[in-house]
Amino acid sequence: MTDGEKLIEIQQMTGLTWKDLADKVGIASAQTFTDIRGGRHGISMKLANKIIEAFPEIRKEWLMFESGPMTHKEAEGMIAMFNSVEEITDSKSSPDYINVGSCFPKAEIAIRNTSDSMAEYPVGCILVMKRVMDMKLLIPGNNYLIETNEFVTVKRLQKGKDNAHIALYSSNCATYPDGKMIYEPFEIPIDSVSRMFYVLGYIYPQANDINKV
Repeated sequence: MTDGEKLIEIQQMTGLTWKDLADKVGIASAQTFTDIRGGRHGISMKLANKIIEAFPEIRKEWLMFESGPMTHKEAEGMIAMFNSVEEITDSKSSPDYINVGSCFPKAEIAIRNTSDSMAEYPVGCILVMKRVMDMKLLIPGNNYLIETNEFVTVKRLQKGKDNAHIALYSSNCATYPDGKMIYEPFEIPIDSVSRMFYVLGYIYPQANDINKV
């Protein structure tokens, strides 16, 4: 969507004429909107701030980056969804947004599962998560997404060899022909974790099962 198309959506939402819209936003002339709709320039940060101030129901993320729905009301129940665990560490990635409804009211982020290391999560399902802000609240035996400077993975967390470490287990216990586990457990220092998300559950979408924008 171009900046001009965004302005048209705003004008249609408000029902104002272009002149009245310019007055409401606080710019000298509606010609600014004409120039943007004509592609001569885009929406500046200064203009975006004026629009948000005049219409606080409009989301700045949508106006500046076309991220998610247009209004805060439309965004209720919407969370960012990444297509792989690696994408959450990529500052250039642009997530989709999905509506998880009332099933996961505490959900903050969703990630499409591309690994078979956790047997309970089918490949292709969408993991729904909530960020852990206090490492003291980690619950052994539960599943988490763990992000370090070296990797991002979803594992079952257990106590490590001491209070400074955590052990990460896969629930897929498949083995190689020689009996060695394909996904062996391993330990990491707690202070190597940059972010951690608690896995609330998952969605396995069929056609039209979830709303995505």
